[in-house]
Amino acid sequence: MAVSLKKIKNFEEHDKSLFPLAAPAKRYPKDYAVFQNIFWQLKHEKSPKDDILKLLFFFSPKVRLASDPNETTEFTVTAKEYAELTGLKPSSAYVALNRVVDALYDHSVVFYHPGKDREIRTRLISTCSYKDGCFYISFTHFALYIMYVFNKQNSYTKFKVKSAVALHGHGLKLYPFLVQNEFRSNFDVSIKELKSALGLAENSYPEYRDFKSTILKPHIDDINSKTELTIEFKAVKKEGRKASHVNFIVRKKKTIGANQQSETGSNQAQNKITAKMVYLTIIQSEELSLRFKESGETTDELVERIKTDFKNNEGNRWIEKLAEFNVDLTIEQKN
Repeated sequence: MAVSLKKIKNFEEHDKSLFPLAAPAKRYPKDYAVFQNIFWQLKHEKSPKDDILKLLFFFSPKVRLASDPNETTEFTVTAKEYAELTGLKPSSAYVALNRVVDALYDHSVVFYHPGKDREIRTRLISTCSYKDGCFYISFTHFALYIMYVFNKQNSYTKFKVKSAVALHGHGLKLYPFLVQNEFRSNFDVSIKELKSALGLAENSYPEYRDFKSTILKPHIDDINSKTELTIEFKAVKKEGRKASHVNFIVRKKKTIGANQQSETGSNQAQNKITAKMVYLTIIQSEELSLRFKESGETTDELVERIKTDFKNNEGNRWIEKLAEFNVDLTIEQKN
C-alpha cells in the first residue's frame, strides 16, 4: 500500500544504535528466506512489484549466511542466477534484472518505532553497480537488521524461496502469512487483519464474495499447486450477518525420500525433548499461548494436540516453531 512520506523523518546515522546487527543464533539452510515479521508490516512509498519482493527473497540467505555484514558489504546476483530464480530466458534476464535492481534502489519503506513514537523512512539498498555480468548491491542498515537479526525481541518467519518465487501478486504475501500460522493448523483471522497483511485498504472488497473470488481463491489455488502447503478456507460470521473472519486449515504436504532422510538428525534431537517440555513452555507464556492455539481451542485441548503430535512423531514442528520465537529447548535441556 503506497504512503505519503512528506512529513516522515528519514533514517539517520544515530538511529543505527537502536537496531544492533547481532548475529542470528540459527542461520537456516540457503534454500530458505527468513525475515523479521516487521518486514511484512512495512509501509511502502510505492507498492512493491513482484520482482522486487522476489529479489529480496533471493538475497535473504546471502545476507543471513554472511559473516558480520554491514552497509559496505556487497552482495551479488548474475543474470544467470536471476533466470534460474524467475524462469526467464537467460537472454531476457539481464534486462529484467537491471530494471528490478534500479527499482529496488529507488524503493523506500516506512516503519513505526515505538521508542521514538514516530514513523521513520529508509531505503533498502544504499549502493548498486554492475561489472562483468554481475550486479553488486549493498543494503542499508535497517534492511540488514530485518534480514539478519533474529532474537527474542524480533520474531521472524522462514519460508522456502523456491515456493515463494513461484507465486505472484498477493500470493507473495499470503504464502508467508500462512507459513507463519501453519503450526496452528486451524485458525481464524479477521478480514480486516488479513487485508492489512496483504497490503490492501480496509475498505477494499467490501463484499466477502468479491474478496474471495478476486484475492483468496485464485492465490490459495496457486499456493496449493506450487508450494508445500495445502490450504482450505471458509468465511466465518462472528460479528453479525456478514462474514467478519476467514477460517484457514493449513497442512504441510508429506515429503518422501531425501527430504525425510535429511530430517533424521532433527528427529533424533526431537526424541530428547518431550511433549511436556513443549506444552509447559507454551502455556506458561501468554504470548505463546495466543499464537499457538487453534480457533476456539482451550489450553487442555492445546496440550492434547501437542501430546498427539509427539505420539505420531510430528513433535519436531513444535520445536522448530518455538525456535522461531527464539525458544531453544535443546539448550534449555542441556542447562
